[in-house]
Amino acid sequence: MPAVFLLLRSLVVSLLSSRLAASAVQLLRRSLTAAAGHLGTVLRHIWERISSQESKEAILGCVLCILNMHKKVDN
Repeated sequence: MPAVFLLLRSLVVSLLSSRLAASAVQLLRRSLTAAAGHLGTVLRHIWERISSQESKEAILGCVLCILNMHKKVDN
């Protein structure tokens, strides 16, 4: 009888923890999606405020340089 109780208890605990983990992942996914949307809006607003084409090209050049550096580190 105690072995059956321990087995049932471990099944219940694993079921609850998996549901809790799934809920946490879903919450994290929603939060990251909302944050990415907000960041995109902010960046778009900043981009529209930059009037100089030279400044925009310099920013894009920096972004490309950073992305290339990141790519080299991954390899």
